[in-house]
Amino acid sequence: MVDSYESIPTTEPNVSVGSGGDGGASSNRKIFIPLAVILAGLGIYLRGQSGDDSSPTVAQVIDEHELPEAEHWPKIITKINPNMNPNLDPNEGPFPYFLATNTAGVDGKGWKKSEDVPCDPMLGEEWLYNGERSSEHSVALYFTPAVGDGPGVLSAIETDYYGFVAEKLIGLFFGEEKTSKDGSYRSVSVALRNGDEENLCDKETPVAPGNPAYVTISPGMANMAVPVTENEVELKENGWQEGSCLPGMGYHWEKFIEPVEGLPYKAGDMVPIVPMYSTTDKSINGFFFAATSKKQHWPEECLEVGNPASPCAYGPGKLNMWDFSPGLLEESKGRFYMCSNFCGECEFTGTDDGWFTTMHFMFKNTFPLPGLPMSPDAEFCAPGRCRSGILPTKVDA
Repeated sequence: MVDSYESIPTTEPNVSVGSGGDGGASSNRKIFIPLAVILAGLGIYLRGQSGDDSSPTVAQVIDEHELPEAEHWPKIITKINPNMNPNLDPNEGPFPYFLATNTAGVDGKGWKKSEDVPCDPMLGEEWLYNGERSSEHSVALYFTPAVGDGPGVLSAIETDYYGFVAEKLIGLFFGEEKTSKDGSYRSVSVALRNGDEENLCDKETPVAPGNPAYVTISPGMANMAVPVTENEVELKENGWQEGSCLPGMGYHWEKFIEPVEGLPYKAGDMVPIVPMYSTTDKSINGFFFAATSKKQHWPEECLEVGNPASPCAYGPGKLNMWDFSPGLLEESKGRFYMCSNFCGECEFTGTDDGWFTTMHFMFKNTFPLPGLPMSPDAEFCAPGRCRSGILPTKVDA
C-alpha cells in the first residue's frame, strides 16, 4: 500500500492514464514498478514464515482451520501492510497478511475474548489483542459466539482513535469517549453481519450460513450501509463520489457528511470509512479506516525511507496497527498524500496536524504475492487510475 500511493505521476498530472500514446503506458509503468517494490517486501515477509528458503504455500501462510466454512462471508480478511521485518518471529506480529475470520483461528495467537464485556447485538463478542485496549493495538475484532465445536465467525471490525477526532463525526460515526491505560479514545465500527436480521449473540444456535456480503458503518449511530457492489448510479445517488483506482486495492469511493461545493474538501466532513471495488466484477474488495491526524508514531528519520522492509519503524508503539507508512499528507505534495485516493480537482483542509492515517482491510487476496499462485482477485487497476482520465494535481508536480 505504501508504494501504491506513489503511483501518482509526477509530471503531466492531468493526462489520462488510458488515453493512448505513451501517456497511458508510462503511467502504468509508474504504477507497476513501485507495486513490485512492496510485493518484494511482502515476499520477504512470507518467506520468513515458511521456515526455510522455499516459497510458502497458502496453507503455510494461513492454517486450514483458520478459515470459516465456505458458506460464511467473509472467508478471508487480508491486512495491507503487515510487519514485514524478516528478522522478527512472524508469530509475534499482531497482523500477518492473512487474518483468521473465526475464533478457532485467532484464539491462542495473541487475541483474547473480552470476558467482562457484554456481547453487542449489532457487532458480536469483542476480542482484543493481548486481551486489553491499548494504543499499541488499535483494533478490536468481533465474532459471533462459538457454539459447541463450531467456532464463532467474524462479524465486525472496530478501530480505536486515540487523540484527535473531528467534532462533526462524534455521535454519528464515533461513540462515546473511553479510557484505556494509554489515555482516551473513541471508536468507529464496521459491521460485517446484519444484527437486525440475525442474533449475533446467540450462544445456543450457530449463526446461519449463506450470509450475503454486508458492510455497514457505525451500526446504532450513522448505520450507513455501504454497497457491496460498485453500482455507480446507486453510489452517486447516496452521496458517494468516485475516486481513483490503486493497485492491490481497486476503485475508491469517498463520501462527505456535508454537500461538497467546490474546494477545498473539509477533512472533518469526510466519512471515516472508504470502500474499494474490483475492476473486474465490481464486488467490494475491502475498505480502509481514515483518521484526520497521525495515529502512529512514525519516526521522523523514516519519513523518506522508500524500502517497505526497512527496520527503522519497527518496534512497540510505533505503527499501532495502522498502515505501514508515515501517513498521507493533507497537502497534495511529496510521496504520500490523501488526494491520491481521488480523481479530478482535490484539495483538503482541516486535519489536526496536516496528516491523514489509514488502516486497510481487504475481503480478498488482492495483492499478487511472490511465491504464491496468482490470486484470481489480484487487482491491477488496468487500464488506468481514473475513469475520467483526470488525475489529482500535485502542488509540487
